[in-house]
Amino acid sequence: MYFEQGPIRPPSEATSLLIRVTRNCPWNKCAFCNTYKGKTFSRRPLADVLRDVDTARQVSDQVMQIARSMGQGDRITADVISASGAKYGHWHYHVASWLYYGGRSVFLQDANSLILKTSDLIRIIKYIRSAFPSVQRVTTYARADTAARKSKEDFLLLREAGLSRIHMGMESGADIVLKMVKKGITANQLVQAAQRIRESGISLCWYIMPGLGGKEYTREHALGTAEVINAGNPDYVRFRTLSVLKGTPLDD
Repeated sequence: MYFEQGPIRPPSEATSLLIRVTRNCPWNKCAFCNTYKGKTFSRRPLADVLRDVDTARQVSDQVMQIARSMGQGDRITADVISASGAKYGHWHYHVASWLYYGGRSVFLQDANSLILKTSDLIRIIKYIRSAFPSVQRVTTYARADTAARKSKEDFLLLREAGLSRIHMGMESGADIVLKMVKKGITANQLVQAAQRIRESGISLCWYIMPGLGGKEYTREHALGTAEVINAGNPDYVRFRTLSVLKGTPLDD
C-alpha cells in the first residue's frame, strides 16, 4: 500500500503522520533554499488526499493486526515496527512508528497548505480526525503572504475543524533582508498573518535565521526581527541555522 509523502516537515513534527495535500512550493524563489529546486507546484486533488487518508487507515489496521499476531495486543513495540516494515515496506514502518508514539499528531505537507481553498482544507482535516479518533493535533506549513490573504473567518473555521498549529518561515523581520533573500513577503504581512492566526486560537510557530542579513544588514535583521516578533506575538519562535547551500542564489 502506498500514500504520497513530501520531502520535509518541521523538526517538532518528527512523530507526526505525514499527509501530502500540495506538492512542492508555490513561491520556490528563496535564495537560501533548494528543497524544491526544479520542481513544479501543484494542488493535489481532494479525492486523492482523502484516498491517502483511507490508505493510511488501512495500513494502521494492518500494523495492529501484526501487533496482535505477535502477542502484543494493541501495543506497538519496536519489534512490531520492525516486523511491519519487513513484511510490507516503508509505509507500514512509518505508520507503525507513528502509532508507537501514540498516533496523536498529523502534519499536512508540503510548503504552503493554506493555499488550498479553506473548504477543501476543512474537509481534509475533518476526514483525518474521523479516520483517526486518536489524533489530537493537526498542523501545517504556510507562507505569510498566503496567510495574510485568508480572512479571520477562514482561520476560525479551520480552528473549529481541528487545525491546531501553523508553522511559518519568518526568516527575518527586516524588509531589506527579506527582499535580499527573495522571500516574497513583507514584515507587514508577517504581522497581519500572525494576528489573524492567533486571534482564531490556532497556535503559530515562526522560524528565523540568525545571520541571514550578513555583516551589511546585521543591525536591520536583528532589530526588525525583534520588532515583528513583538508585534506578531507567536506562540513559538525557533532558530534555524543558516547554511549557505551550493547551487542556491545565496551562494553566488
